Amino acid sequence: MLRYFAELLLIILIATTPLSANAQSDKAEQQRKRLEQYKKELNQTKAEVERLKNEKKSASKEVAALDREMRLRNGYISEVNEERNSVIEVMTSYSLSIDSLERVLEKNRAIYAEAVRVAYRNYTQNNNTNYILASRNITEAARRKAEIEHITASRKALADSIIAQSELLNKKHAQLAERDMELDSISKVLRAEKRKLEDSRTAAQRAYNKLSKREKEAINEQRKQQKQYDQAVAELQKLLKGNKVGAGFSRNTQGLNLPVAGGVLTEQGFGGTITGKKGDIVTTIHEGIVQEVQYKKTTNKYTVFLGYNEYLVTYTNLNAVSVKKGDIVKKDQKIGIIGSGIDSDDKPYVRIAIYDCETKKPLTVSSFFKKR
Repeated sequence: MLRYFAELLLIILIATTPLSANAQSDKAEQQRKRLEQYKKELNQTKAEVERLKNEKKSASKEVAALDREMRLRNGYISEVNEERNSVIEVMTSYSLSIDSLERVLEKNRAIYAEAVRVAYRNYTQNNNTNYILASRNITEAARRKAEIEHITASRKALADSIIAQSELLNKKHAQLAERDMELDSISKVLRAEKRKLEDSRTAAQRAYNKLSKREKEAINEQRKQQKQYDQAVAELQKLLKGNKVGAGFSRNTQGLNLPVAGGVLTEQGFGGTITGKKGDIVTTIHEGIVQEVQYKKTTNKYTVFLGYNEYLVTYTNLNAVSVKKGDIVKKDQKIGIIGSGIDSDDKPYVRIAIYDCETKKPLTVSSFFKKR
């Protein structure tokens, strides 16, 4: 009987709840938010395409808009695929949880069944009574009585644990079924988006065929530049692969100080220049890691590539640098000296560009800086 008592105690001490899928669920939720943003941009572009279709002499604009729609739709398809993969990860986690629960539950049920059989045999054969009456003194009798009561309590605890495990198992099965339906829905969206992408390609080709030779050349040049930009972004993504330094830097990071104290920021498309005085120190705007330092012999100037998690900020036209590849820099740390090259107003400057390598988009510099 003591053997069964020990066995019951051991099994109740075993952790019976497997790892949860909370981390995977959080990841899936983040992916859904990104997907919603892509969907919003895509819908805006589609509306622009529809507007241009109804205008006269707008074939070139329509082609450009359709090109943008196709790029966004490709991105949207990629995001849907990511969401699908996130759901599959959650489903895998649930499946592992279910397998673990089923194994523990089966083992606990087997032990509980044996414990019940032993209890019944003891009851019919008066073993518990005999066990107590065989005591040599009152102290031993009290101890043996306490052991029997402890075994009974342990058996009840095991029964309660089995009930809780069964409820959890049913819950996991329900969650898995829900995710399965979600996966089916996402797969349908994916197939529909791929069909729409083909329709957009067909529409773009029809619109392109309407263009004059000059317009076609302009469109082709635009596509060439877009391809070059995509290749440049791919290289930037390689630089930032696995970088977690500067995770607090994001699109929501507002009001950062300029890299040049007292400098003046001039926005220029997706880049900008910060003018200052000769010899001004250029500093970092946030904690980050130096991804690359390039030196150009023809200009005798340096370019520093700083990685802030998935963001990359380039500092061009530096006269000297005080960092090297791999250095982790702190906010406001010196990285170099403003270059001797001057802008149209004869002022020394540093050229800044910011890229979000996760969305493959350049970002406006003014989103991150404020003038001092």
